[in-house]
Amino acid sequence: MKRKMLVIVSLFLFAFLFNACKSNSTSPQTTNSPGSSYFPNSDGTYYKYSVVRTDSNGTQQSGTRSATYNGTTTYGSTTYQNEIDTITFGSFTTTSTSLFLKNNNGVYFAIDTSGLSQTIPDSLLQYIQIDAQLTAFQFPFQDGGSWPVFNLSLKLGAITFNLVKVVAYYKGIEQIPLNLTTGTVTKSAAKVQYILTLSIPNLSNPFAPATTSNFTAYAWLVDNIGVVQMQGNGTILDAFSGGGINFSDTTSTVSQSLISYNVK
Repeated sequence: MKRKMLVIVSLFLFAFLFNACKSNSTSPQTTNSPGSSYFPNSDGTYYKYSVVRTDSNGTQQSGTRSATYNGTTTYGSTTYQNEIDTITFGSFTTTSTSLFLKNNNGVYFAIDTSGLSQTIPDSLLQYIQIDAQLTAFQFPFQDGGSWPVFNLSLKLGAITFNLVKVVAYYKGIEQIPLNLTTGTVTKSAAKVQYILTLSIPNLSNPFAPATTSNFTAYAWLVDNIGVVQMQGNGTILDAFSGGGINFSDTTSTVSQSLISYNVK
């Protein structure tokens, strides 16, 4: 049993990405619910951000990230919109596709767990409990409001280990400057805080308290523009910007600031 727990915990730290297979699709249903204008999602909408990433060794990289909404994909039984992300650091460029759904309740990103079944035996999959979607934003924003973003747990008999938990908190409105290519403007932005709790069980004594680590990140959204700034823990923010869920360096930090956009 100890070995099974060790294998699963290790896999959790490296195995999950937001890549999904393409298939025939139709247009998703969109709404104009309260708060939905904080996340415009019309096809062809485009954003470009300046990006600064610092890893656990203090090595800093500067570059850009471009995000475009283009078409739809049916994953499972749900139709999602495609977010095409291109990240450039120097001469190195990566492009990836994330799948998101916006409805009257919020914005959700699909989570692909197909790689998990390819990595561990079917006999172990029964122990895994993972959310099918990541709730990036929940509308309408409410003072003092919070919502569960993502949860990944390990269930062994009557014992459940919450290995990964992310919770979001709405922190109100702030005035922030946008250093756009067309000039600097100040906008009222809704601020969202994300707290990721990573818990590793005591493998020698499952009933002992787990070792926990907390990580924090923030996102700012402007009405009728969208996400204009993100700062904080890279593991959290990569999940919203084409990098997938990656726990290989949980101490990395990221700063993304909007420099140009075209909302359709």
